[in-house]
Amino acid sequence: MAKVNRLVMSLAISIWIGLGLRPNASPFADAADVPSSVAVDFFGDVFPLLRRTCFECHGPDKQSGDLRLDERHWLLDSGMVDQGDADASELVRRIELPDDDPERMPAVGESLSAHEIAVIRRWIDGGAEWPETTVVPAHWAYVAPEDPPLPQVTDPSWPRHPIDHFVLAELDQRGLQPSPPASPEQLLRRLFLDLIGLPPTPQEIERFTCDPSEEAYAEWVDDLLHRPQFGERWARPWLDLARYADSHGFQRDDLRDIWAYRDWVIRALNDDMPFDQFTIEQIAGDLLPDATESQRVATGFHRAAPTNCEAGTIPEESRVNQVIDRVNTTATVWLGSTLQCAQCHDHKYDPFTTKEYYQLLAFFNHTELEADLALPNAVSSIQFIGPSMPLADPPRDRQREQLIAKREALQQRQIQRRRELERGLDAWVSTLPLSEEVAIAHPLAPDTFESTGNTDRFDILPDHSVLLVGTDPPDTDTYRVRTSVSLRGIVGFRLDALTDPTLPGGGPGRGDEARPNFVLNDFSIHCRRGGSDELTRIPLVSAHASFSQRGFDVAAAIDDDPQTGWAINPKFGQPHWATFSIAEPLDLGESDELTFNLDHRFGGGRSIGRLKISAITGNPAGEVISDALRTILSKPEQQWSAAERAAIAERREALDAASIEIAEQIAELDRQLSQWKPDVTLIMVEQGSPRDCYVFERGDYRSRGESVTAATPAVLHPMTDRHLGDS
Repeated sequence: MAKVNRLVMSLAISIWIGLGLRPNASPFADAADVPSSVAVDFFGDVFPLLRRTCFECHGPDKQSGDLRLDERHWLLDSGMVDQGDADASELVRRIELPDDDPERMPAVGESLSAHEIAVIRRWIDGGAEWPETTVVPAHWAYVAPEDPPLPQVTDPSWPRHPIDHFVLAELDQRGLQPSPPASPEQLLRRLFLDLIGLPPTPQEIERFTCDPSEEAYAEWVDDLLHRPQFGERWARPWLDLARYADSHGFQRDDLRDIWAYRDWVIRALNDDMPFDQFTIEQIAGDLLPDATESQRVATGFHRAAPTNCEAGTIPEESRVNQVIDRVNTTATVWLGSTLQCAQCHDHKYDPFTTKEYYQLLAFFNHTELEADLALPNAVSSIQFIGPSMPLADPPRDRQREQLIAKREALQQRQIQRRRELERGLDAWVSTLPLSEEVAIAHPLAPDTFESTGNTDRFDILPDHSVLLVGTDPPDTDTYRVRTSVSLRGIVGFRLDALTDPTLPGGGPGRGDEARPNFVLNDFSIHCRRGGSDELTRIPLVSAHASFSQRGFDVAAAIDDDPQTGWAINPKFGQPHWATFSIAEPLDLGESDELTFNLDHRFGGGRSIGRLKISAITGNPAGEVISDALRTILSKPEQQWSAAERAAIAERREALDAASIEIAEQIAELDRQLSQWKPDVTLIMVEQGSPRDCYVFERGDYRSRGESVTAATPAVLHPMTDRHLGDS
């Protein structure tokens, strides 16, 4: 019956609020005439009106026309009120003027309603009593609720539940009669929609119409409360309060993994979790002793804040905005208060100071960062990297463990093969072609990079490669790389499509975790000489690749046909290269500029995730080696440093058939592991050391004021050591 009791209370509160009722609220209906038999309560009825409509211009901070109305003696000495005679009172004359009259009060905002004017009139006619006290009674929201006496009603036989007395009393006051009882099919439909958000089936309606007794109705209530749809239906309004969303909420609105929190809310409601536990686990589940996975998942409540990851975002500003969002959301949901006003100044209406706001903020200020620079060499991108937790899934965990074991065995074979290849490196080097027989690759450092799909989502890495950031690429994309190079004897260019752990499936494509392919429909190069505005296209006469997918040969990337292109299915998870020869050798000076265009029109995000472009000199038909490796090979073995020896060994491994086969097997296992990787969810995690906390002057995080420590507002009950220990 716990669910039933909670449901009844929820419905009671809904009815209470819907009828405009609350503890200590005015009993008057929304009519202009206030019954003379009912006394006007100054602090319950009049003072809130004065505070809302008068104090902004005639209060402690501002006194327009030298008029102040926020204290008893100011109001009574102002001449605005003639005690006992509303008609003779200037205050009444001003508030009853039409909206277009310049003397109408309040000067800004909406006019008082007829009901509110009637309350003021009734108060003045009754003597304009303002109790001689400097203490305004506590707002009803901060007073412990008590059961009020049941009101008198015209028909005592009608109520069937204590709530019904309040409903009927309100109807009596408005001169209305209760509606007749609903028909069985209407009643059942309302019950279904209220409890599970779905209508009953025709068969269910027929069952109830055959037996619409109270006992049968109670059985239907129990049935619906135990259906999984109950939690799904009632989770919706809570998730709205928690600002739940599967995406960040800014710019391109990237997706984030937080669905486990949504499922936690549904389970908590279906399991009838006590509200105190429901509260503690969402606010501080990660801080509970030996916190369970479920308790940590619950902290997703505070990871649902909108997160700005767009270019130009200042990480600390973004972090502070999320902490402020948590304070405001906690206050809105659990205190029902607009605490956010106190971010910049003491609250004008509720009992909160700015200092108390930042004392509350201190509870949330020690969590790990949620947004930071994507990589140390980031150019202009912010990546969402907040703390997350893998979710247990025993079947998937076992499958992943088996794949990891196979991968570790292959890695041992790979290490053993490398040791074998490291022996006799000098003899192997002697078999390599002479320097004049090879093609030398000179990596080109990008001056600028542009992408029609996500211009601001890339990083330029130390090896001069460009890494596209984010796992949700646009459907089609065009890259434009500009570089300045001073080099003679260029005979061609090399494009490397590289892998990276941040790419789906490791890459080199961006569009699919399981099949990280790319389709390069067109590759073209233009040259700008001496800083002129004229771009000249450099003809590409042939193309070769490390691998080409059947039907997607690399030559299709330079055939000027937008329907064809170069792709690499099924060899995913490993780097690929393509070389493009030019008709005549090209000499470039310091003021010359090259522009490379890479068009990806296939769709489905089939674009290169990490690319590097090099100029080639030497023998265009020879084996391509890097300029750095050529320099190493030109020295005798005795002069090789450890790093140079490792570079030569890496080159030998790249050409070794056995090593290539092992690398392909590891890449295949990596693709499988990417499909079996655990689901994750965003959670709250405390950082190792607490941050210093301050009052932000006027709400600006850059203007630090008084230092503060964590504490709850004074209007709430004191926070004892026991409370601290429990949390």
